[in-house]
Amino acid sequence: MVSEPLTHVTQMASSSLNTSDAATNVKPPLVSPPAINVTKLSKDNYHVWKAQLIPFLCGQGLFGYLDGTILIPPKEVSMAETFSVTFNPLYEHWQRQDDIIVAILFSTISENILIQVVSYTTSAAIWCALAKSFYSQSRARVIQLRIELVNTRKGAQSAHDR
Repeated sequence: MVSEPLTHVTQMASSSLNTSDAATNVKPPLVSPPAINVTKLSKDNYHVWKAQLIPFLCGQGLFGYLDGTILIPPKEVSMAETFSVTFNPLYEHWQRQDDIIVAILFSTISENILIQVVSYTTSAAIWCALAKSFYSQSRARVIQLRIELVNTRKGAQSAHDR
């Protein structure tokens, strides 16, 4: 039994594809790595790095790969007319585009941070791992600053007494 999303992909693929031209009629063009100057991500500049990448990726229509709104298509689709399963050209396009985004991310990350995420295989996994890592660091810094503020003194007065 074929699931509804798979049926929709199959119908879309079969209605818009010629067998000789399957790869070109369905897929939007691939976006290549940027020719923009992005600060390399290091342990101290996550928010700046992220602020530089998000507008570029949104402008290229690629941020959905990172936040999961552009879903991974199935690798294979069922062809209703022939009752066969065939390779899905939408999957290949998704994979190639995601690989380019991974290359963009890797090229904008310093070596000591890259070591932490090099084993992830999708752009969404890399993005999520970086967000989690830097969120915990940012949260720890906020707590540290609050403690320092509470313990700040001017002469005999604490910050709270003023």
